[in-house]
Amino acid sequence: MHLYIIVGLVFVSTFLLVFTALYFISRRRDPVKARLQELAVKAGTARPGEYDFFASLLRKGVDVLATDDQHVATSREWITRAGYFNEGAIYNYYLIKIILTVALAAVAGFAAYHFHLSSTRIVLATGGAALVGLFAPRMWVSRKIANRREAIRRAVPNMLDLMVVCVEAGLSFTAALQKLSEEIRTSCAPLAQELTIVTQEILVGKPKADAFRNLANRTEVDELRSLAVTLIQADRLGTSIAASLRVLADTMRFKRRQRAEEAANKVTVKLVFPLVLLIFPELLIILAGPALITILKTLSTVNG
Repeated sequence: MHLYIIVGLVFVSTFLLVFTALYFISRRRDPVKARLQELAVKAGTARPGEYDFFASLLRKGVDVLATDDQHVATSREWITRAGYFNEGAIYNYYLIKIILTVALAAVAGFAAYHFHLSSTRIVLATGGAALVGLFAPRMWVSRKIANRREAIRRAVPNMLDLMVVCVEAGLSFTAALQKLSEEIRTSCAPLAQELTIVTQEILVGKPKADAFRNLANRTEVDELRSLAVTLIQADRLGTSIAASLRVLADTMRFKRRQRAEEAANKVTVKLVFPLVLLIFPELLIILAGPALITILKTLSTVNG
């Protein structure tokens, strides 16, 4: 009886995984639904994710079960730091967590039962797999946030140089941002995406200080926070934006060089552990091994 239950859980979880993957693939290939969703959202007649069955269903479940709206808002803000700005991304994230938890728990339980493990081990294996499925999406999103933040941090000095060139060439600040978002799209897509959002916020009437403050809070990159402070001070004091950006670019380039030198200096310390634990024992065996064998043979001959 237990075997039938486990087989049924495995079948259902596998079916959900395959069906979800095929559904998302087919949805990406259907531009009509994407355009209808975009028009409905712009018109205010539908919420993002209305045409996404799974996300819509999960959205309703989260809205019903969520007792803390602040937690949902915080999770949505956390998801946007990974580059997912769609309103339905948070619900897709919860959907993936549920599917992974159920699927991994079912597979682990079936495998443990197949190898005739004890009941305690079956429960431990099922619970461990469920925990992996529960926390794996969060770890993946956290890793994506860290990689995105590092890519933005590395591209900021070059972006500032291009911004100085655009401003000195006579472009307005908004036009310079639009030009930058187009130029760096191939080299650093995350930063281009963030600059596009800043440009849209400025075009709809938001002050530049607030737009760049939101950029710094959204990315959590110190270089962009310094850029926001510099632009706010230049706007309030009436100083030249190009001169301020040039000084800031030189400062950031110097800091980047310092971080590179710091990382290079740490390499020698980090190499000590693999040298002592992995390389020196093998060298000792290779160098002293033949001599030790000869000594043992000589001692055995003398004793014999």
